[in-house]
This record gives sequence, C-alpha cells and structure tokens, in this order.
Amino acid sequence: MIRSALLQTVADCDGISVHRLRHKIEHTQTVQDLWLLRNDAYQLISQATSQTVAAERINALLAVFEGWVDARQLGRIR
Repeated sequence: MIRSALLQTVADCDGISVHRLRHKIEHTQTVQDLWLLRNDAYQLISQATSQTVAAERINALLAVFEGWVDARQLGRIR
C-alpha cells in the first residue's frame, strides 16, 4: 500500500530520473527507506508540475506513513 501510494505520486511524470525513482521505490526494503524517497519524488513532481502540486501530493502521503514512521518525522511540506 505504501509503495503503491508513493509510485502513484509520480505516475504522471516522465524521464530517466523518474524511471530510476520508480525502480528504487519498487526495490526498497523498508518503510523508512520509502519515506526517505519522498524527497526525490517531491523534486521530480515539482519539475513536472509545480511546487504546490508536489507539496499536495507528498503531504497526502502522511496518512499512509502514519504508524510506520516516527510521528516527529511526519511534518507537512509548506
């Protein structure tokens, strides 16, 4: 569920960097590592759309990661 939610955030993005990120997401072993990949996703979404859209998509993931990642790390992007 977490993996697919993260993949969905970049579903409409294209390019080599996005392909690499999808590969990382698909092969990452821990939820913590998936959490860390959200920064990469934010950058790619920002480039493909806007920072506002990227922030909305990444912030929507907070509910998915809740209970899996330390609550202190679940800060919203502004």
